[in-house]
Amino acid sequence: MIPSINNTVESIPEALSIFINQIVYDKVSKGERVYTFSLGEAFFDIPRFSVPDEKFKLGYHYSSSMGQPKLRKKISDLYRKHYGAFVDDNTELLISAGSKVIIYMLLQTVLNDGDEVLVHEPAWLSYKEQIKLCRGVHIPIPYDKTVNEWEDFITDRTKVIIINNPNNPSGYLYSQHDLENLLEMAQKHDLFILSDEAYSDFLLPDDKFISFSSVDKDKEHCLVVNSLSKNMGMSGWRVGYAIAHQNVIEQLKKMNQHLVTCAATVLQDYMADHFDEILSYTIPQAEEMAKKRHMVLKIIDKLGLKYLPGTGTFYLMLDVSDFKGTTEELVYDLLINHNIAVVPGLAYGESTEDFVRFGIGVESIEDIEKCIRVIKDFLSLKKYDNSKIVMQMKQYGIC
Repeated sequence: MIPSINNTVESIPEALSIFINQIVYDKVSKGERVYTFSLGEAFFDIPRFSVPDEKFKLGYHYSSSMGQPKLRKKISDLYRKHYGAFVDDNTELLISAGSKVIIYMLLQTVLNDGDEVLVHEPAWLSYKEQIKLCRGVHIPIPYDKTVNEWEDFITDRTKVIIINNPNNPSGYLYSQHDLENLLEMAQKHDLFILSDEAYSDFLLPDDKFISFSSVDKDKEHCLVVNSLSKNMGMSGWRVGYAIAHQNVIEQLKKMNQHLVTCAATVLQDYMADHFDEILSYTIPQAEEMAKKRHMVLKIIDKLGLKYLPGTGTFYLMLDVSDFKGTTEELVYDLLINHNIAVVPGLAYGESTEDFVRFGIGVESIEDIEKCIRVIKDFLSLKKYDNSKIVMQMKQYGIC
């Protein structure tokens, strides 16, 4: 018999969106057409730029645990030019292998055992589990609470408030007032604001994204995380970065040295060499994705469905509370019997269990409307017989 496993790791569930996508991949491998609204990425058309042989050979080797200097400078210039945030690329910015591991490392860096982390729902599903892994206590804030009400959830154990701006999965975009209010809370209660800004480019031209690093200019309460994966459409390359006070970055660097060493050298160099060219292709496509989201909302409004308000990202949170079965039954009935993949809202918080996350990144408007009509038909049922889907879910090992 093998030795015992860490209790905390054992208690953490699989990432539900990835579990659902695995069913999608299995169906696709059998030749089935699956309408995939469960993916957390958009597919961009990006040209391939050349990499000189010498640069490619250098990419075989380790590079700085802070990230390649040229890429750090490009990111710093981007934040200054687009967001009015002045970031010292030598001391206040660190690049690593994707924003997901950076969030984990930041939480490890600032949390002590039992510290509380406030997370407003709906929230990206890995926040909760990463907080547990870092010995913190996850405190959810229900989705219907405004920023003005969040202070009611702060205790003397609160250390971090996590926001996702714009939000995955609702698309909510934080205003200047919201962020200033959060900074006041952080100053008053001596805590950090971890601002996950991975979808900062997925907005209409008239919508203004405000980085928390431009509000907390001294970065005394600021833990900003962003990703070249989402905004540049390169999620498979796993390159992200953190912006924070020099004292935090110094500690984060030690975490990065022990857990990752460095992000892939050749990919950092590639991104640095072609940074502006890549963005010239991807930013317009991100804006088109925001326009597509607006078109989808018009379809949903026409069909009379409800959803959480938001303007950014390529996700929607559809209200399915009218369905006569459980949300889980709806999700797996759609997937198993109709080849429509969405993610149950419970993955993003207990207060959003009557919603599903619907990502529009990879399907056409025509197929999106067709699938939303199928969902509407489920919501219009007067009665739902769950006997078939319960049996099917057991066959898939779901229950």
